[in-house]
Amino acid sequence: MKQSKVERQEAIRELVETADIRRQEDLVAALNATGWQVTQATISRDISEMQLIKVPQNDGSFRYAIMESDSSLDQLKAILNETGTKVATQNNLVFIDVLPGSGPALKTAIMAVDFQEVFGTMSDDASVLIILKTDVQGETFMQQF
Repeated sequence: MKQSKVERQEAIRELVETADIRRQEDLVAALNATGWQVTQATISRDISEMQLIKVPQNDGSFRYAIMESDSSLDQLKAILNETGTKVATQNNLVFIDVLPGSGPALKTAIMAVDFQEVFGTMSDDASVLIILKTDVQGETFMQQF
């Protein structure tokens, strides 16, 4: 039985790059088939830590992928431009609905860019709330993307 978190995440990286992994269940099955004994909860944490995102496919479905660019701003723009991403603003708030699994990656990218206008962020699996400083309007902030 394989157990190292680093090795498991490397195996996940390899599977995501080489196989058509569309759901967490697909990833659990693929890992278990290669000798790992993992649960969906473990994989869910790994997906969040590794900042995997779902990208659209030609057939309208989505699959997990690893962000190619090291640039947090590029990651941010890529997630914001995905099909299905919805942005709503109100005063100094920005609420972004993203594909399931992309919320943590988007939040991390926003924090890594370190925007002067951002007071704080909150996220879950499929959304991010950006709280801007009092004098910054959400609509104005989002125009830069």
